[in-house]
Amino acid sequence: MKARFLWLDMRATLGERKTWLAAGMMLYAAISMPFVAAKPPEHVLSALKGWFSTSDPFILFLFIWTDLAMNKCILVLGVVLASSLLIRERETGQLAVLLSKPISPAAYFLARTLSACAVMGVLYIGTHLAAAPFVARSLPGFRAGLFFASMAVHLFAAFFAVCFSALMAVLIQRRALAGFVSLMVLSLLVGMAFIGFYNPAWNGISQLNPLTQGISVLGHVDDLRPGHVLTPIALLLGMNAAVLALGALRVRHLEM
Repeated sequence: MKARFLWLDMRATLGERKTWLAAGMMLYAAISMPFVAAKPPEHVLSALKGWFSTSDPFILFLFIWTDLAMNKCILVLGVVLASSLLIRERETGQLAVLLSKPISPAAYFLARTLSACAVMGVLYIGTHLAAAPFVARSLPGFRAGLFFASMAVHLFAAFFAVCFSALMAVLIQRRALAGFVSLMVLSLLVGMAFIGFYNPAWNGISQLNPLTQGISVLGHVDDLRPGHVLTPIALLLGMNAAVLALGALRVRHLEM
């Protein structure tokens, strides 16, 4: 029953107006960013060449795509999908009815959050599949393996944005405030994601940032190995599981 509930909730979320607006934002990024990255501002190009010690246009594109497009998209989409989790149901009185069914509050929270993660995954992977042909045509030296390896790791950072927003929803229990706090904290994490590239002295502590783990493939563009993909995914899975566990624990103590 829980698997069916998750599937039905995912379908319902995909049909909501907010999801379609988010999909439009992601599609805009998929279409526009390859052209933006083809001719970046000179000061941006100079900085990127200094950080990555390369003038490879695809590597420069991958940085711009990850930082300026995908990091911002998952930030907004995570808040949109999960920052009102359980709050709307409580406000409308639907939560008590839903919990009269054979499902616990914690199981309901986990199912709704995983459903939101699934929607994030559909939109995120779809954006990359839509962008790949544009990138391959507009930029020389397109490296599909590197592009999709970066996507695979960063996807789990996108899941973190959803899980964190869901946690804030059940901790704060006020829709506007939960969304604001989620947006501010995730914006801070996004802003500090590349601090290890800018200042290597901060590289160690920056590894605690889930968004830094999400962009870690960019640090191994010339010697990418399976461990450079699997290790950050495993770390992000652990972080996401911890956040979900905190949310489930909090839900058990909420007054329904």
